[in-house]
Amino acid sequence: MEQTSPNSDRSYRLQKGGFTFSMDRANVEKLRAMPDFEGREEPAVAEDFLLARAEGWAETLADAGAGPAEISVRIDPHQRKAHLVRATAIVVSADI
Repeated sequence: MEQTSPNSDRSYRLQKGGFTFSMDRANVEKLRAMPDFEGREEPAVAEDFLLARAEGWAETLADAGAGPAEISVRIDPHQRKAHLVRATAIVVSADI
């Protein structure tokens, strides 16, 4: 698990199956506001979230024919989804 930038622009990155999943601080805050993650501290919540899901996401993306890429993880707390974004397009929406 790699953390970038020690300030408010901190993001978390995890490589799995040729994909690099990244989540910025704004999305970590959205995750922390959800009932299942409420009260958990950064960086543990971000690291645990990515570690628990990255392998499944990598398999799903590979099965769909996606090649290795940088994937941004965007949290939608209302839909309880993690949107996996490549460039500007959502490639997968996964339940949280």
